[in-house]
Amino acid sequence: MVWNIIIMAGNQPPVAQHVTSIILLTEPRYAEGLIPLLLAHKNDLTVIQINHPNELLDFPESLLSSGRLISFGSRHYVPQDILQQFGHGCYELRFGPVDYPGWAALNFAVYNQVKHYGVVLHEMLKVIDSGPIIATRHFACTGQESLKELTDLAASEGMALFAEHAPAIATHTGSLPATAQSWGQHLYTKWQFTALCVVELDIDAHELDRRIRAFGEGDGHTRPFVMSDKRVFLYQTKPLSEQQDGLELHGHLFAARKTG
Repeated sequence: MVWNIIIMAGNQPPVAQHVTSIILLTEPRYAEGLIPLLLAHKNDLTVIQINHPNELLDFPESLLSSGRLISFGSRHYVPQDILQQFGHGCYELRFGPVDYPGWAALNFAVYNQVKHYGVVLHEMLKVIDSGPIIATRHFACTGQESLKELTDLAASEGMALFAEHAPAIATHTGSLPATAQSWGQHLYTKWQFTALCVVELDIDAHELDRRIRAFGEGDGHTRPFVMSDKRVFLYQTKPLSEQQDGLELHGHLFAARKTG
């Protein structure tokens, strides 16, 4: 079987009581920096990068039972039946601080124009962003960052936090030691994301700018839209052509969604 993944295999057979493999649920560009950090502390480790949790369904049970899962900057939810197969726990290095639990922390932080943000390393449980917190790292920002700019800042801080804990991630047997820190009480949700994408025709310019900055790229399912004359107009990131039926709100273009 050929896997569409990055693999760096060790030269010794797995030993169940030790960590022999690390599965990285992350983008290849991040894995390129994470893999050397792990192998620097355990050069016989097998490190595998995947893009989606479903790829784990094809992995042998022995690989998971002697391994550890690390999600780095991924939005994918990992089901409980997969989490419990890992012998040395599952952890997420999340691009968001403990007071932004839930869905799309980066988008909501951009919308709220935060001047302090952070990343957190925590154990993954069935309930999202509820597991024991291993470590956190915070940084200052201007409150005017774009989504990409804030993501890049969080990724840089996340890499630094990962580097600090790479020795434990690569070698510590069983659960990683947790701190006494707790999660914030306000849980951000997909429903809140969608609600803020509903743009009223009388919305003021400042509020519309905030929403486009934070939610204009969408979440893979929802992008800002306007309901008008029984038609749906989606936020248009490219200039409208003469053939498109669109409208303009405070300098932002919206194009009619195709219905046929």
